[in-house]
Amino acid sequence: MNLLNAKNWISVYSMQLRKAVENKMFPHFLATCQWASLVITLAFNLNTSVAVTGAIANGGLKVIMLFHVWMLLFAAVLCLIFYRIRKEGIAERSIIGISMITILFSIVNISLHFVNDFVLLMKATEVVTWCLYNTMFSVSIYKISTVFLLPVLMRPKKIEKETLRTNKKSWAQG
Repeated sequence: MNLLNAKNWISVYSMQLRKAVENKMFPHFLATCQWASLVITLAFNLNTSVAVTGAIANGGLKVIMLFHVWMLLFAAVLCLIFYRIRKEGIAERSIIGISMITILFSIVNISLHFVNDFVLLMKATEVVTWCLYNTMFSVSIYKISTVFLLPVLMRPKKIEKETLRTNKKSWAQG
């Protein structure tokens, strides 16, 4: 009996998880959560080195950090997830394009870690990648706010218009 209850709970939770993932707003919430985890990692200095390349620049070794790998992987995941819902609107299509460009700049940034010198170009591509990733976050926040916040902000205007109409009718009658 206990085993049947466990299987029932697992099936219920898997159905709820499936419904959440199939929701059209899930990729936008995932993008904001990924961005928040990346910012928290940088804020608490949890950015550790992943690989030490043989390249040197100004007498120091170039190191690939967790930040560089996460930027590549997060952009790739977002590109694949938003590709599934690309017909929903302009925000989704723009995130696909921005994530593809982010993947390109991230690959170039990681590749420049293996080349001697070119520190300025490497840092420039890192800044462009980070700006593009922030743009993906901004577009997702815009979409979330238009879907959830805009109807809440429009509700008082409907009430206000209805109140004005009833006031005009009472004034015209009097």
